[in-house]
Amino acid sequence: MIKKVFIPYLFYCVALIIYFGWLYPLETYGDTRYAAYMHALFFMQLPLTVLLLFFVWKQKLFMKWIDRYSQYEWIKTLVFAFCLAFLDLLIHLPFRIMAFFFMTQEGVRNQSPLNWVTEMFIETLLFALALTVIIYIARIFMAKYKRAWGIILWVVSVPVVLFIMYIQPVWLDPLFDEFQPLPEGSLKEEILSLTNEAGLEDATLLMVNKSEKLTTFNAYVTGIFGHARIVLWDTTLEGMNEDEILFILAHEIAHYIDNHVYLGISLYLILSLLVMLFLAWLTTRYIKISYAGKKQLPNFESVVKLLLIVSILLIAATPMQQFISRQIEREADQYAIVHTDNLEPAKESYQTLAEQSKTDIDPLFLVKFFRYSHPPIKERINRIEQEMQNRETNAAPRS
Repeated sequence: MIKKVFIPYLFYCVALIIYFGWLYPLETYGDTRYAAYMHALFFMQLPLTVLLLFFVWKQKLFMKWIDRYSQYEWIKTLVFAFCLAFLDLLIHLPFRIMAFFFMTQEGVRNQSPLNWVTEMFIETLLFALALTVIIYIARIFMAKYKRAWGIILWVVSVPVVLFIMYIQPVWLDPLFDEFQPLPEGSLKEEILSLTNEAGLEDATLLMVNKSEKLTTFNAYVTGIFGHARIVLWDTTLEGMNEDEILFILAHEIAHYIDNHVYLGISLYLILSLLVMLFLAWLTTRYIKISYAGKKQLPNFESVVKLLLIVSILLIAATPMQQFISRQIEREADQYAIVHTDNLEPAKESYQTLAEQSKTDIDPLFLVKFFRYSHPPIKERINRIEQEMQNRETNAAPRS
């Protein structure tokens, strides 16, 4: 069984290497195929979690060993979740190492290997803990509410998701990066003027230290329920001029004005509700759930089946999620364009972003379909150039 799956996957990887390495029509501001290699690595990793869960499902001995591991269900769930999380890390590790190598060689990443490994293990640990809680609670609900467990689990998850989104900027993000208030100066005054004009007087302006890991530029918004944060990477402050930064900040402010943060959370909750209802429906119609242990909770083979289906659904939903994200980013771009008088620095800011990150500025449809949460740089620059042309036409004297 392993050979029947591994050999086609191997051919799939070879085909990706050949296509993206030599045949893919890459358009970039540099003279490197770095962006194409990163496309290849993305598509190589896309089915890995599905393959892992398929092998675990077929490997009955693993789940039987988990069932015999302890008499306490929460301990068995903990061991099961940690094994899954670290197996997932293990199968992704070769591709992550290759990505780290490419990024380092191209000067996109300058993070030390030790720090990179430490962060990766912290992420895996947090994922394993979250997976433990989710699986354990789901097993309890599935045993107690055999038909309605999906909706009940979703209802319980909503306040948890909102709480995590609320505490993430304060408790979770600092585990990986160092944050500090935005330095005083003319730039901060201009940003405050923008936020006050947009009605975001209570927004916290922060700078995050990314220069020890990356050389690329970025900014983002985060926080909910009056906990708004606008965060600039220190690389952005050092590598871009004031007008370029203000255009990027106008884009980020638009996310708050248009409630994109809440829209994103709402869409996530709707997607998770649909998945939960679908899984609950499957368990009453097509998937037989076997129960084991003193508490008669669903056994781990049943859990793996459901996780396998979730993984497939998430891959299938990726293009729609990316499409919605691109529409949201286009709205933010439009706000920034309308609220910027001089668009030349705006155009230069996108060119600078693309040059520094060595990104594919005009990806083919399938790549854009799966990978791009933002409109491609070429499209964004074209919109700015079109607006500049429209302004020149409207400003030209009529004879």
